[in-house]
Amino acid sequence: MSTTEPVRPGPGQWGALILFAGASGAVDVLAFIALGRVFAGVMTGNLVLLGLSLTGTGDEGGPAAPLLALGGYVVGVAVVAPFVRRRAEEPETHWPRAVVRWLAVEVAVLAAVAVAWGAADGAPAQPWLDVVLVAVAVAMGMQSAALAAAGAAGGPGTYFTGTLTQVVVRAVGPGGGRRADLGALTRLVALTAGAAVGALVYAAAAPWAMAVPLLWASAALACAALSPRPDRSSPTAPTTGDTS
Repeated sequence: MSTTEPVRPGPGQWGALILFAGASGAVDVLAFIALGRVFAGVMTGNLVLLGLSLTGTGDEGGPAAPLLALGGYVVGVAVVAPFVRRRAEEPETHWPRAVVRWLAVEVAVLAAVAVAWGAADGAPAQPWLDVVLVAVAVAMGMQSAALAAAGAAGGPGTYFTGTLTQVVVRAVGPGGGRRADLGALTRLVALTAGAAVGALVYAAAAPWAMAVPLLWASAALACAALSPRPDRSSPTAPTTGDTS
């Protein structure tokens, strides 16, 4: 007799999801315009660019940059995924503590990148340019894996084609879901805004460009860390007979 209401993020979690989308947009635009015309978080695009580079018909360079971005992203996901599984006592309405901890590690990686980028005056030479590309791809892999582990109260961290599809389907299909649509639409706007701000700062003051995704991600981490935690004294998370 369980009435299954859809689990939605709380206000702090919504804020974190929106701000992490902005961080993703900023990182991806900087990777594209400054780190080899590839993406740090959009692996579908990198696979397409890799295929193009293998044909020799494009002018985007060889396969090295797409492979570095793909490898960094996979490493970021692989490092985080084993440690962010939700425990049975953790309610679906809250992000596991491990998720927030790994998001903090992501912010630390972005902070290190921002410092190194600024020290190189916004124009690191090879091979450091490739090191930066791998580092930001690792950070985006961490973000994606952590937010995926947040469960029903989470959402995508770097890939938003499904989010756009969801917005359109709910707009033209039957049923409600206006709140969910608003959250998804806001994340798409934040993604675009993050990319725009990142590009503008890079054009105006390149040494400060990597501070843009760091600021978005730091604000997102603050929202996630300050979200209310479940009351352990009153077990509100119902046991659903999970015997696995």
